[in-house]
This record gives sequence, structure tokens and C-alpha cells, in this order.
Amino acid sequence: MFQTVSPQQIFDPRFWQVSEDNAAYWLAQLRKADWQYLLTFIDVKLPVKTKKQAMAEAALQHYEFVVCERRGDVWQLWTELRQTHRLLLIQFRHSESDWSRGMAEFVHLGKGEPLGFVNIAGRLFCRVK
Repeated sequence: MFQTVSPQQIFDPRFWQVSEDNAAYWLAQLRKADWQYLLTFIDVKLPVKTKKQAMAEAALQHYEFVVCERRGDVWQLWTELRQTHRLLLIQFRHSESDWSRGMAEFVHLGKGEPLGFVNIAGRLFCRVK
């Protein structure tokens, strides 16, 4: 179910032929600010000038991931794990003009933040190890 992802899977071109079922596919779409957010969520502080790849390497040491296709899968997983793990959901929303890339949106289900309905390309559950 949950999988760890190595930085090599995201930044090495030889690993880029993964499907949307693989967490590395979605993580490769994260911007530097998104990696900073993942680090802030686990209280890891790095200098702002740190490169994106170094931030990713630091964050990936602390997380495991699973891709959820349907909203029902998200709610079921969150309900099962919310008492025992720190969880964060990233949903990737694409624009009407660019379906090739999703922009990451962080959703805190425990705070009652809603899941998106429109233009959601995928959802990635992040579990703190």
C-alpha cells in the first residue's frame, strides 16, 4: 500500500517512465515551495536557499506515499489511519489549458478542508513515518 520513494526516482531521467499509479510520478511535479511545505509539516527547517533536490531528499526520508484515485478511497484511508499517523493529502489540480501537469494543493482533512471535485488529476496521501 504505502511506498517509499527515493530521490533518484524523481530526479534521474532513467526513472521518469513511471505511471500515474506511482507516487514518484506525482512527486516529480512538486515545486520547491511544495517541498518546503512538506518539510514544514514535519518541523524540519532548511535554509531558504537550499536546492529543490536537497529539500526533496530531506523530505523523502520522513514520508511514505500512496496514490488514491477516488474520493472514497481518500476518506476510507484517512478514517483508518488518522488516529495512528500524521497524514497529509496532496491533490493535483490541472488547468483547463494544461492537462499535462497538476498544481499541488495541500489538504488537511482533519481541519475540515474539502477535497476538490473539478479538474483533479490525482491525489497523493503522505504518511509521516
